[in-house]
Amino acid sequence: MLGHHSVVLGIAIAWLLTVAGLPAEVLSIGHRGNSMFAPENTVAAIVAAHGKADMIETDVRVTSDGHLVLMHDGTVNRTTDGSGSVATMTLAQLRALDAGSWFAPEFVGERVPTFAEMVTNILPHAIPLIEHKTGSAAAYVSALQQLGATTNVVLQSFDWNFLAAVHALDPTIPLCALGSGTFTLTSLTSITNTGARTVAWEKSSVTPGVLDMVRGSGLKLFVWTVNGLDIQNYINMGVDGIISDDPARVKQLQQPPTNYPVNLADGLIAYWKLDDGLTDAFTTTVSDSQGNNTATLVRNDGASHWFDGSLAKLGGALKVEGASAFVTFPQNEIMDIQTNALSISLWVRLSMLPSQLTTSFGAIFDSATDCYVVYLDKGNQELRFKVTDVNNHAARPGIPEAWLQTNEWLHIVGTYSGQAGPSYGEANIYLNGQIRDSHAGNDGSPTGLTGNVKTGQLAAMGREGPTGGNYFTGFVDDMALWKRALNPTEVRVLFDGGQQGLSLGALLPQATPLIEFVSVRPGDSPADRLEIEFQNHGPWQSFRLLCATSATGPFHVVAGLAPQSLGNNRFRFVYPLNGQMAEFFRVEIE
Repeated sequence: MLGHHSVVLGIAIAWLLTVAGLPAEVLSIGHRGNSMFAPENTVAAIVAAHGKADMIETDVRVTSDGHLVLMHDGTVNRTTDGSGSVATMTLAQLRALDAGSWFAPEFVGERVPTFAEMVTNILPHAIPLIEHKTGSAAAYVSALQQLGATTNVVLQSFDWNFLAAVHALDPTIPLCALGSGTFTLTSLTSITNTGARTVAWEKSSVTPGVLDMVRGSGLKLFVWTVNGLDIQNYINMGVDGIISDDPARVKQLQQPPTNYPVNLADGLIAYWKLDDGLTDAFTTTVSDSQGNNTATLVRNDGASHWFDGSLAKLGGALKVEGASAFVTFPQNEIMDIQTNALSISLWVRLSMLPSQLTTSFGAIFDSATDCYVVYLDKGNQELRFKVTDVNNHAARPGIPEAWLQTNEWLHIVGTYSGQAGPSYGEANIYLNGQIRDSHAGNDGSPTGLTGNVKTGQLAAMGREGPTGGNYFTGFVDDMALWKRALNPTEVRVLFDGGQQGLSLGALLPQATPLIEFVSVRPGDSPADRLEIEFQNHGPWQSFRLLCATSATGPFHVVAGLAPQSLGNNRFRFVYPLNGQMAEFFRVEIE
């Protein structure tokens, strides 16, 4: 490889992919569209799910004059500015209603979509998962046949007799049986008899045993409706699809932590190594190795509070101990961030869990103005990251106490991006390299949290600002601030580096991967090929693919195979698969 540069897809020196045993992707299914961020069952919600959902679920009812329309409830009361039953209203009456203003002002004027509008706005971006609420099998079959969409949709219902009737009229229409409660072999037999090949079951009753039962009959299993931290549980279980109000999160949680470019120096504005005590055990200076944000250790007892050796994580560490020792930080434009994105990273060693606090909060890095803070929350029993923007919109993602340990070093990262979506920002919290909670929009609202970080940050470590209370006792090490949101790869690099004894300072000069892995999937036609896509962040335009039957090689150039250019420096290798043999790949610059 001396004659060619090996390009990294992720963190390692070479990117390896095993084809055999590659876990199947769990389908992301937008519940009533992207309903966490747009009014459910509207074109706006459907469009908001484009690129985020593999399938888009909607609910269909019949008007008094026989038209199929989108509406979950039997009445229009909850999701429009009108009132009354769908079954007693004509299409014209329904179309006169505002189906968006209830959700947020920017959706004023959204209308109740027709069946045809739903199908044509979902295809070809995703597969429609159409839930039958009312109406005959003949009406649905006729509507799909008129649209030429009998094979590229899935029709689902709690009424399994309806599914059987659809199957009798047109067996080409894929069917899904909805259900809840205890799943039994009798349930499975009844579903199979309808012609359905997919089961969609309520999440609380879905277990690995149910999954095995469904899969054993050659059927697929979807689970509904899953949001928040539960999403990861069902991804780990390996269900075939997750119906969620937040389909983007379903996809994001499946992205390997090596998918993104790494540049830890980009946007770094402050870095407190907390190694000051290694040269002076009684210093009160907490230096910033990146900028001029020198902090001050306030010591109200005769102890040093600086530690090294086995008690420190990376070189040296500082222990804040309630009113006896805390750190105050300067107030300036740099600490005010001045952007609508930020990240904070730190290693922390807790002396007690949130529920064990004697006060309401334990201020790890905190301020009375709460511009951006990290703290223990006794009432919610979480370790939280909170960010507030200039519009006083705030989000508080948290790590549940069950995932925390005392007297062990934990890596905590909070990130904020005010541009996560067209009308909302997003705040995330990571524990030991993995995202544990994410809040989109202003807490309590699916929109907002888009502005610059609130100014006036006057922070302290170990107490709520330099004059507040809510003290925290514990060790802190290697704390840094960025005026951008770190990506999942960068968070993972920080954690993995720390586990190897590498501080942020040691990681900064390391080489940055300039090739971003995008996707690997079987080709559409023929199916016996593999499509490997990657984004080039470097200056190169010529690449080659190497292949091996072992992760350790030897790797051989795939002769006569050049990547397709997809535009915007994105490329795709199309590789013919070699039967069922495991294969490993490496991308190199020519």
